[in-house]
Amino acid sequence: MRHILLVASIMVPVFAMAGKLDLKQDLSGLDLAVVMVPADNPDAIKITNNTAKVVACNGDFTGPDAGAPRTVTIQPGKSATVRVPGTYGDTPRSAELKCAEKASKK
Repeated sequence: MRHILLVASIMVPVFAMAGKLDLKQDLSGLDLAVVMVPADNPDAIKITNNTAKVVACNGDFTGPDAGAPRTVTIQPGKSATVRVPGTYGDTPRSAELKCAEKASKK
């Protein structure tokens, strides 16, 4: 019985992390709203630009099938979605989202 309780106490945190995404954000002080969709097992990150500036956001992911970083450009008052790559099972996932004002072309 003791072994069952020990194994159960070890496995509960593992199952609690299943599908979660550890998201670190650097929004450069811009007024952006970032939401993981769905919140409990995200397969996308929705970014809403509440500024009057064009913004570029770069998502760098870890985990299975992470692939290359993904970049989106978001016009003022608009939203964009970045797909979260990888399997959505019990493998820990993390992402780093960096956003900044997009430099205008000269």
